Amino acid sequence: MTTAEQAEVELANRQGLLHPSQRKTVLDGTFWVAAVLAAAGLVTAVVLPVTAIETRFGPGLASAGVVAALGPAIPILALAVWFGIVCLRRLADVRGGRLVAITGWTHDFGTQRPDREYPVVLFTRLSRGLNEQHFLKAGGKQFPLYRSTHLRERIQPERTNTVLVTPRSKILINVLPA
Repeated sequence: MTTAEQAEVELANRQGLLHPSQRKTVLDGTFWVAAVLAAAGLVTAVVLPVTAIETRFGPGLASAGVVAALGPAIPILALAVWFGIVCLRRLADVRGGRLVAITGWTHDFGTQRPDREYPVVLFTRLSRGLNEQHFLKAGGKQFPLYRSTHLRERIQPERTNTVLVTPRSKILINVLPA
């Protein structure tokens, strides 16, 4: 991203808006997997009982047979609805375009545990392979920074930063110096 594009993104974010180039952050692979699973679940929840009813019981269907045929479809339908809700929340974040700003002094604790709640906290955990995993905690939500190395580089510890998050799906969008 060029300096001019970065300035345009920061200006939109400071106004509380999601820049069009940041939509792919919200509509990422997780969104598309959830959309496919929601669609497949809805199709399966409809097709499974229909095929079970037609093949097992024929035209003279008893009420007990209907319950047995619908049994497997109910959990599948519940999962499909849940995946659909996840997708709708992300779509609402993209369409609404408004961001939640959490501004505060950024404390960098390194590998130590924070002793109390702070507005913005940086910390590092060591995994079993002694790899460092960086996290940002803002507004009571913890965000892993291993996916977004550009955000990890932008966060300036021991100064005031503004963390921008989507309101419904709570996805970390950007970090700006306040």
